[in-house]
Amino acid sequence: MAASNRDLRRFPRVHVDVEAKVSTADGRQLVARTRDLSRSGICVITTDSVASGETLLIELVLLLGPGSSSEPLPLHARVVWCTAIAKSFQVGAMFDGLSTKQASFLDMFLRYLDGSILPAGAEMEVLGYDEQESTDESGEDGQALPSPDDTDDPFRP
Repeated sequence: MAASNRDLRRFPRVHVDVEAKVSTADGRQLVARTRDLSRSGICVITTDSVASGETLLIELVLLLGPGSSSEPLPLHARVVWCTAIAKSFQVGAMFDGLSTKQASFLDMFLRYLDGSILPAGAEMEVLGYDEQESTDESGEDGQALPSPDDTDDPFRP
């Protein structure tokens, strides 16, 4: 029995729909959205066709919450295939020459997407942190907590 393509993949894919900034070697900027992402490659949906073997710079940004996003993650990739779908194109690309820093950031990006890690501050909500506790006006010993506007800086009014 032949192995399926899924069985042949080295890294699992995470289905994700985020905006991607895609730049071609000849300077074209493509409007794109991701379809899936893995440690070794990406599939994007774009408005333009690209040739197999073409090199791309793909920048991904995660929206972490209202007004909060990750740093752009720039990834160099080589187009493996491009297929027309409706009025768009589906492009599969393999990452080329990831630095240790890029690979680490990509791993963190994927762990965030699959739920293995949470954005900063989210752990408190998961652990049942009561928001009321953070706004309580007294400390553990019952004394009033200083206001964030209070200062002991003699040069500040």
